[in-house]
Amino acid sequence: KMTQTVLKIEGMACGMCESHVNDAIRNNFSVKKVKSSHKKGETVIKSEQPLDAEKLKKVIADTGYTLVSIE
Repeated sequence: KMTQTVLKIEGMACGMCESHVNDAIRNNFSVKKVKSSHKKGETVIKSEQPLDAEKLKKVIADTGYTLVSIE
């Protein structure tokens, strides 16, 4: 069964920002799929295991964006 994680992220302004976030997630977590939307200010992640919330916060912060919430 897949786990879906929705991140609300502030600071993504364009497609390049989406790529930065997607790459950061892929490089730090084992995920099946990542899709970011700067218009919605969110990133949807599909993975087999639930993701570590603290690590997510750090990875997003390191890219220069702000993780507002995790659903």
